[in-house]
Amino acid sequence: MWRTVLTALLAYGYGHPSFDGYRPAAFDRPLQTFYGEVNSAARAGRQKLAFLHDDRAVSYVKGYAERVGEQLKGSD
Repeated sequence: MWRTVLTALLAYGYGHPSFDGYRPAAFDRPLQTFYGEVNSAARAGRQKLAFLHDDRAVSYVKGYAERVGEQLKGSD
């Protein structure tokens, strides 16, 4: 698993625009695309986390957590 994570980190890093002159031509477009997709996913994740600060979403999660806590206390 660590090798996969390391490979993904290297691919992401080499996709950064500062490595434009160092990438082989065959890998230039795929690495740039991977870099952009990861950044896009990170932005979408931040937007979804901002949604959790919505009062309605917080109350829903809070109610769910209370029900789970009650069930766990009752299973003792």
